[in-house]
Amino acid sequence: MNSASVRLSCPLCASWFNSITSTTLPKNVFTDVEIFTAFVKDVLGIDIEIEKVETEKMLPSKVSPIKFKMDLFAEDADQRTIVEIQKVDYDYTYDRFSHYFFANIIDLQSDSKTYSAKKDVYVIVVVTSAYKLKDKNGKTITDDVLLTDTNPCTLQGDKRYMHDHKMVILNAINTNDDTPEAIKDWLDLIVESMKEEQDLSKINQSKKAIAKAIRIAERDQLTPEQRAESKIQEMRKITLALREAEAVRDDRIEAILKFHKNGVAISVIAVSYDMTAAEVEAISRENAE
Repeated sequence: MNSASVRLSCPLCASWFNSITSTTLPKNVFTDVEIFTAFVKDVLGIDIEIEKVETEKMLPSKVSPIKFKMDLFAEDADQRTIVEIQKVDYDYTYDRFSHYFFANIIDLQSDSKTYSAKKDVYVIVVVTSAYKLKDKNGKTITDDVLLTDTNPCTLQGDKRYMHDHKMVILNAINTNDDTPEAIKDWLDLIVESMKEEQDLSKINQSKKAIAKAIRIAERDQLTPEQRAESKIQEMRKITLALREAEAVRDDRIEAILKFHKNGVAISVIAVSYDMTAAEVEAISRENAE
């Protein structure tokens, strides 16, 4: 079996590492080796032995001409692990995550005399807001856990295992009864950390590493300056949400006017947009040329 290069790429809360959102978990929570390795174990089911967790790791330009930083990165003789954590306040896509994944595989191949990657690469992505990921048909994806690997399949759908490279995308707010308990424990911790008032009863504190994460967070609270910056970031997020809502409203008005101009009955338009006929008529009058 090849040694594993675990690269854990997790968009989780950026503030856990940059202290820029309203979460109270400080940067060093996941740079703690015990916490980091426990998280890897629960998500991937593998053990890693590391001495430290690096932050803002960058791959050499010969590997990826697109410069990016991985929020958390750890590697030992057997495994390489990257965790990138961010709140996905912007339009991050599957293409972005997969670029991280494949760039890390290429990085290992670049050190080999053949095309072989002597370690297996794992990337973990943690999303802490509603997915902005869409499939190729434009449908929003709302799954709690998504897995990507690069092993080939036969025409009958039988997988042929060539390696264990894997990317795991987790959505903290889309957990359900089928979400593996080991993973859900961490996602519950993440969700509560994002709240102004945390309910510790919702967190599995019987898990040693999670209890330690809470202790570290309580000991190393954000500074007044960091909290001020978190408020600024929160206001930016609210502003972005308002802009998106305004865009949706403008798109709806434009569509209603177009339907009305093309002779679609007001009653039909009203039903289509869950509005009253009076509301549709008002929009038509207000926007009449």
